[in-house]
Amino acid sequence: MNLYLESSAVLRDLLGGDQAMEIRRALDAATLVVTSRLTIAEVTRVLARLRVIEPEIAARVAVRDAAFQSESELWGIAPLDDDILARCGRAFPHEPVRTLDAVHLATIEKVSGAIPDVVMLSTDERIRRNAAAFGFALVP
Repeated sequence: MNLYLESSAVLRDLLGGDQAMEIRRALDAATLVVTSRLTIAEVTRVLARLRVIEPEIAARVAVRDAAFQSESELWGIAPLDDDILARCGRAFPHEPVRTLDAVHLATIEKVSGAIPDVVMLSTDERIRRNAAAFGFALVP
């Protein structure tokens, strides 16, 4: 399975909570994982913020944080390029769409041209609803 990994799923995997086990199974079963450069920025920002405002949570997820750093080196990282940013300015099937969500949706649209049968791995309902409207399969 070829996955597009969106930030909400990474954070659920790292921090635990609803669907964390399903997300981990999907990641472990994936042949290829692709994400946006934005995902790396969003996740590392959340982790940096946690180290300051919630150090006990940061300590609890330190092992998963280290795993994220290692795993993400194996993922395909799509750049935030002019095509993606231009796509963000056009309508999506289910508006309103927040800017960062639009980046993820524009990125999966772009990478789907090069990666067959890419599946969206996200827990964000706005992203899931739009990805489904584009015809992408969803996990979990």
